[in-house]
Amino acid sequence: FMYELNVTQILLAEDNPADVMLVEESLKEHAIECNLTVMRDGAEAIRYFQDLDANSATRVPDLVLLDLHLPKHDGHEILREIRTSRRCAGTPVVVMTSSESPSDLAGAQRHSARFFRKPPSLDAFLTLGTLGTLVKQVLTERVA
Repeated sequence: FMYELNVTQILLAEDNPADVMLVEESLKEHAIECNLTVMRDGAEAIRYFQDLDANSATRVPDLVLLDLHLPKHDGHEILREIRTSRRCAGTPVVVMTSSESPSDLAGAQRHSARFFRKPPSLDAFLTLGTLGTLVKQVLTERVA
């Protein structure tokens, strides 16, 4: 991977191609210029963070967008991996889920992650624009 240093790096762990497209649209809609790296399952995401710890030349993402319900390893396992990572422990994470489970929300909060409830439809996703707004907010806080 060759990255421009000043371009925001966002890692998206999401197995649903439709949701990946919605995230891309939301980022575009909010003029968030970034390199988006997509991990399609939990094993791939966990390997990514382990590789980051092993290779200090690899750039740490500026933000992680994390689906809770991934195949192979769920979002809670990935969040634990991120928070115990030598290099990524402080990386902002936004947990994205359609779940309304209080334990999912509590789990995200316990690991200092923001929580984004996925809207039920494409229109809601785009008109709400809340993901793009949240991403901008989190990235701005990171710089401040």
